[in-house]
Amino acid sequence: MTTVKLSNSITAHGDEVSELTLRPPITKDIIQLGLPTLIIPGADGESTGIEIRQPVIARYIMRLAGIPMSSVESLTISDFSLCTAAVMGFFGSGDGETPKS
Repeated sequence: MTTVKLSNSITAHGDEVSELTLRPPITKDIIQLGLPTLIIPGADGESTGIEIRQPVIARYIMRLAGIPMSSVESLTISDFSLCTAAVMGFFGSGDGETPKS
């Protein structure tokens, strides 16, 4: 579990929420949502790029934190970035720690 402290509270299920606890994803989540990143091969066949798929990450936040999409959509950009880091940490794209705000 990873807890993200929000800089601005949001409303989820009629309650004011100041932090989100995200459970680790399971294989079923990946099958249903896909990966949060897309690897893009370079034209030269060697270099690659990574696209961070924000709509997929938003669905992971919704599912892992158990909140509706309307609550995810109301996150400030900085809080969405913190949640993005938490989701990416589950996939080994980061240290699993949410940045301190």
